[in-house]
Amino acid sequence: MRNEMRGLELCGVAVVVLLAGCDHPTAIPPIPTPPARPTMTIADAAHGVGHPHFYFLPPLVPNPSFSGTFDPTLGPLLAVDVCRVDAGACVTPLIASFTSSGGATSASVRLDAAAEWYSVNWNTKAAALDPSQTYRIRVSVAGLTIGYADVDVVESGSELKNVQTGEFVGLLDGRTLPIKFRIERDPAIIAHVLHSQNYTAGQVAIVLQRDFGLGAQASATILFGESYVGVDVGQALKDVFNVASGDAALILKTAGFDVAGVGAALQSVYQHTSAQAAGLLKFVGFTVNEVTDALSTVFHEPATALAQILKNVGFPAEEVARGLHMELQLTLRDVAQILKDVGFDATPIARAVHIEFQLVGQAVAQILKDLAFESGAVAQALQVEFRLVAKDVAQLLKDVGFDPSAIARGLQAAFQLAAPEVAQILKDLLFNPEAIAQALNAEFHLLAADVAQILKDLGIDPLGIMRALDVEFRLSPGQVAEILKDLASDPAAIAQGLHDEYRLTVAEIARVLKEVGYHPDAIGRVLHTQFQLLDRDVAKILHDLGIDPTEIARALAVEFQIASLDVAQILKDLGIGPGGILTALRASFNVLQDAGAQLLKDVGFGPSDIAQGVQSAFQLGPQDTAQILKNLGYGVGEITAVLKDVFQLGVSVIADILHAIGL
Repeated sequence: MRNEMRGLELCGVAVVVLLAGCDHPTAIPPIPTPPARPTMTIADAAHGVGHPHFYFLPPLVPNPSFSGTFDPTLGPLLAVDVCRVDAGACVTPLIASFTSSGGATSASVRLDAAAEWYSVNWNTKAAALDPSQTYRIRVSVAGLTIGYADVDVVESGSELKNVQTGEFVGLLDGRTLPIKFRIERDPAIIAHVLHSQNYTAGQVAIVLQRDFGLGAQASATILFGESYVGVDVGQALKDVFNVASGDAALILKTAGFDVAGVGAALQSVYQHTSAQAAGLLKFVGFTVNEVTDALSTVFHEPATALAQILKNVGFPAEEVARGLHMELQLTLRDVAQILKDVGFDATPIARAVHIEFQLVGQAVAQILKDLAFESGAVAQALQVEFRLVAKDVAQLLKDVGFDPSAIARGLQAAFQLAAPEVAQILKDLLFNPEAIAQALNAEFHLLAADVAQILKDLGIDPLGIMRALDVEFRLSPGQVAEILKDLASDPAAIAQGLHDEYRLTVAEIARVLKEVGYHPDAIGRVLHTQFQLLDRDVAKILHDLGIDPTEIARALAVEFQIASLDVAQILKDLGIGPGGILTALRASFNVLQDAGAQLLKDVGFGPSDIAQGVQSAFQLGPQDTAQILKNLGYGVGEITAVLKDVFQLGVSVIADILHAIGL
């Protein structure tokens, strides 16, 4: 306040006053020692804590040294007050108050121009002072306290000695304390006087420059101390000192003006826009909160425009967020949206909401997703701000609702992962094979076969792979089976997948397996083990697929471990001719012509069919064939009919053959 000395500190020196009750004081009984009072103070230039051009003079203090120019013009504005001190401050009512208005009397403030001091006499007896109290002599100019001295009241001469100075304070007539002081010409005091006389800041600045040679900074500091507003001081800097706006902003801040005062000066005096002012306010060292306050209260900028200005002048996102949150009291979501609206990308926004709102990773990810940032930007932000590994980032992306394709995109963008690495993470996150396949196709543009290989490497079974390929690539059963075969998948698993995923019949499954190149043995095994078909059913399906009887016979022999006779019967039941049967039996069971012919007979073939079979399978001539038929128990007539019908032989040749074989 103007009525108290600014910035004064204790120096541990006191003025001691002797109270004389009469010319012959009577003995006073001892009294208990009073409680210790606060440390008493003298505040003037000599003691280092008072006004730099104000000095108390003897007899209050020892004679000080000084070098300034005495100011004899302040008399009408001076006041000397005496008050009681409580908690370090004067309390009312005043004990005494002196001004120059009482005339040139000892009880009025008087000027001694020759001695270069002001003085007044204080009649302490009339004040009825209490020795248990501390009193203060306070000197002010136009209401500005420029110095004071605390007074300790004592009751006897033995208590007079001042322990700090070793001096005694003499009393005029035993009851009056002379108060003398010196005031030198001082710019701050003159400024205060002029201010009290309604001088403008500019007028005061002219005086400070002209009479004291003060520059812009010193003048602004004094004007600030006089409580001139920033706009008026700014105008003075411009008009009196020709200071540019940037220098004015720094001078005003250094002088002690807050950001609103500096901002108002830039706006009113220098006609700066909010953006121009913000740049200067930041340049001279105001914080983002302070600049935000100025943009809001001085320039009345709405939140988004304000944030854009803060960004444009170089405040990072986390500081912009702090200004919006702390000064404008905006919520988290409002702050985040504004940061995005003014052009901050996901990474600085993540940092801003993390720092300003103390958010954890998932909350940051959710905010960024809600702001419609794509997964790659969110993943990069999480990785940069929280130093997360790829799997942790992927988990957060999943937790906030990104689909597998978006997660794959995010991982690739933030970590440059290859497709198999992404697929492994997606699998670890418990996404199904279809979702993984979709992500691999969408993000890496892989072929179905490449996706299938990755899925297999992840340990996904053929059924899962088949379903994924069907859903994502819309492949036919044959295309899927081909891919799985190339992956060395078990044909039984492929068959089961074709059955479960495509709802194929057993015959259709066998056809697909054949088309993709599986051997009949493998097909037969699948039909038997996977679908529990009997040997005859397997043989029929293989036959219907156009598989050679030899392959059918081998498949039956391998899978069902049945004898050649059973195979022959099955083949015959399928409508396969004797030649085909014998060829198959020869290849699968190493059956020779005699045994083969017997098998044909055993399964019900007649001699002509047997003859055709052995001729076809073993390339036997008429005589060897006739011999086999004879060995099978066929008579002359049956053999003759075979030689005639099958080999187209004449009577004489037939007779020779019959003779040769002993008929």
